[in-house]
Amino acid sequence: MTKKKHYIHLYYGDGKGKTTAALGLALRAVGHGQKVVMLQWLKGRQDIGEVKAAKLLGKNFSIHQFGPNYFTWEHPPAGGPPEHKQLAIKGLEFLEKTISKTKYDILILDELMDAVVMKFIPKAKTISLIKKAAQKGEVIITGHKPIPEFVKLADLATEMKKIKHYFDKGVTARSGIEY
Repeated sequence: MTKKKHYIHLYYGDGKGKTTAALGLALRAVGHGQKVVMLQWLKGRQDIGEVKAAKLLGKNFSIHQFGPNYFTWEHPPAGGPPEHKQLAIKGLEFLEKTISKTKYDILILDELMDAVVMKFIPKAKTISLIKKAAQKGEVIITGHKPIPEFVKLADLATEMKKIKHYFDKGVTARSGIEY
């Protein structure tokens, strides 16, 4: 069996920890001098911890957001407002440019699967870009609902399953913990 140089990781499910797992991997990589590029779909808030941390970590960690400046679950759209789709498409275009023009060791595609599930971006083109991205570096993908083609493409797939969550008791997202 031939050993691959770069692998595709997939973290999905209704449980907490998908983005957190990706960020933990990013922190470890930056600690080893590797370059991490993170693209976030459906997220656009500048006050979240990972955006603040990216500024502190310096040139080896960058985040690019393609979503509204509020948490999407705070304002659930009926089918998604048009600006969400426009931002998601910009994210896919940015991904294409990143693959062709940017050096990275780790590429994190946060909530990418959700943008596909919501039909904001085309599945076939997204899969093609993931394959190209993995030729240059490790690729980490997150999202809630698994897309069978993504699971098949992944070298590592982890389902984050909610057993219980304090959100169910009315606790809201907390700074430094959930964002």
